[in-house]
Amino acid sequence: MKKIILGFALLALSITFNACDKLDLAPEDYFNTEAFWKTPSQVDGAMVGLHQQLRNYQFTLFTLGELRGGTLRDGTSFTGTASLNSGSIVRQDLRESSPGISGWAGFYAAIFQVNNFIYQVEKADYLVATDKSYYLGQAYGLRAFYYFQLYRTYGRVPLAKEPKIAINLPNSSQDAYLPRTATEKETLDFIKEDVNKSVANFTGNYTTKMQKAQWSLAASQMLLGEVYLWSAKVKIDGAAPTSTTADLAIARAAMEAVIPKYSLQPSFANVFNSADIPAIKGNNEIIFAMRYGFGEASNSYSQFIYAITDPLSGYVDDKGVAIPASDPLKVNGGGTIIRYEYKYELYAKYDAADTRANVTFLNFNKGAVKATNLRKFIGTIVSGARAFTDDFPIYRLSEAILMLAEIKNKQGQDPSVEINRIRTRAYAGGGGVAPVYVNGSFEQNELAIFVERQKEFVGEGKIWYDLRRMQDASGNPLAFSGLPLVGVLQNIAGQNHKLLWPIDLFTLTTDQTLGLDAQNPGYKGT
Repeated sequence: MKKIILGFALLALSITFNACDKLDLAPEDYFNTEAFWKTPSQVDGAMVGLHQQLRNYQFTLFTLGELRGGTLRDGTSFTGTASLNSGSIVRQDLRESSPGISGWAGFYAAIFQVNNFIYQVEKADYLVATDKSYYLGQAYGLRAFYYFQLYRTYGRVPLAKEPKIAINLPNSSQDAYLPRTATEKETLDFIKEDVNKSVANFTGNYTTKMQKAQWSLAASQMLLGEVYLWSAKVKIDGAAPTSTTADLAIARAAMEAVIPKYSLQPSFANVFNSADIPAIKGNNEIIFAMRYGFGEASNSYSQFIYAITDPLSGYVDDKGVAIPASDPLKVNGGGTIIRYEYKYELYAKYDAADTRANVTFLNFNKGAVKATNLRKFIGTIVSGARAFTDDFPIYRLSEAILMLAEIKNKQGQDPSVEINRIRTRAYAGGGGVAPVYVNGSFEQNELAIFVERQKEFVGEGKIWYDLRRMQDASGNPLAFSGLPLVGVLQNIAGQNHKLLWPIDLFTLTTDQTLGLDAQNPGYKGT
């Protein structure tokens, strides 16, 4: 049986546990089970630790879900200090020798910790039944979430279902290997099983913790809807889905359960306000987010901002208004150097009255230079300095609404109510009236939903997955549809294998039983 290595490095892993309201934690040896897994407070601290570990993957989630989405530049238009990163990913120049990500994106370290949590909690007789069930709901949801990232990236992956190494130490390196699933369906079926276990374990309890910075039933419902929508639309093992009707019904029920429990913020800007105030950080549009706080952790968005030393004299915005020559976003040294720059063409897609445009971007132009800086996750000023402490939303209500629109469209129903609900909020306070969308053909509806998602979720790691899942009139993924969309691959001959990522050479060669033949199709020898 062909196998894939997870690695002895797992033995050295430790996670940080502490039952507190923040995620800055003191170390506790994960394997010291004689001292740990004895009290409810330790389990609670362990769950906090799992979320701290999830937060460490914030930029990985952005890389997998957005860098290939066609909305970022692979060179720079800005005349200041810029040196763009990840150009090969942005250009879709992926090879087994330079895949852009390696080691299964590092997710198995986190999966191992979740597996150990499940193992320990399932046998924890010191927990009351309701608490145990809630913790297991969180853990199964987190594990399904990690595997869904792996599935959409690689297709077939190793399925680590229990903490083997923690229970029985391996006698040889070969004992640390796990088989890659024989089919994509096997991986997807496991994800469905886990997310359904998660929903069942929550037993209808929609309670959220840590200002929605911990996994919850609503997060599991969002993931369930996303998984089943993917299953209903995306080819698996090269074949069209066979359970579209049933999968869409499951996905729709999940969205319709979540949507009434949340409400849109009256203005788009309020969603991302980084003030460290519970009512703002955990506002009622947020379903689940990675928590950032001053003095605790910073997100990755300083990489999208000009350096403080960059002079901006002579630049104007689209309306011809002069940009302040010095530090217009008042990053006060928080910006470093532009590593990632969005295309001006994306900014130009917004109507003048769409408030999302200038909440999301700072636009500045000079002559032939038309540039943008991301300002959506600009953070907040603390003691005169810019702190990048905006939460990173995994799920929020606007996505549930647009996901419901997409489900309804695939069911042959009118999605205009949901599309117009998002547009109305986007134009609120923008000095204009949102254009009303009227139900059209399947492709027209799908593109309208896609455009709203493209404008709504910039920087949130969604667009590449949208391009893979959403379809043209012929059922082709938008990534290869040939439709005039910003940055899409436009049916480049011989590129369809790039819907999946290549497995890096080190991973392929470390396990001699795996071999180079196990590479995802189209990448061998690249």
